[in-house]
Amino acid sequence: MLQNETTPYISEDKVTTQIRAIWVRNFSCIKETLRQFNLTPVQWRVLANLQEFNEQNVYSLAERSYTNRANLSRDVATLEKLGLVKRSRETRDQRNVLVTLTKAGRVKFNQVRPAVEQETNFVLEGLSLLEIETLMKLLIKVKHNSYRQHPIIRNTNKEKSNA
Repeated sequence: MLQNETTPYISEDKVTTQIRAIWVRNFSCIKETLRQFNLTPVQWRVLANLQEFNEQNVYSLAERSYTNRANLSRDVATLEKLGLVKRSRETRDQRNVLVTLTKAGRVKFNQVRPAVEQETNFVLEGLSLLEIETLMKLLIKVKHNSYRQHPIIRNTNKEKSNA
């Protein structure tokens, strides 16, 4: 929704500002919740993703965990030292590292899950199931939009290739 120059720009009225504010607050709270379990938010997302889609390569796991491979590699190494995950080489392509949830990792996931769900329920308090469902549908649409090729980036890449 573009406004003209005479319309004041009020950051708090912007959807992306609200999404960022929710993310920042949620990250701080979930970080504190996970601290009692000696886990970081990225480590939790790794465990959560592996319990859903076990034995993933690091590229898929980084994408599903919304983190970069460098951060993921550090966290996977820590989880492996704790015995929560196991790394192995893919038989077809030895360059690919597969990450698998161990039995101890599944136990840890099940131990932590209620605290994480309690934190999520706290944030969604006061919303009906229909409102939560609608919110999820809208957030998924916004997320899909954010993954499209952005026109500014596309034009910048064209300019570079023409130079």
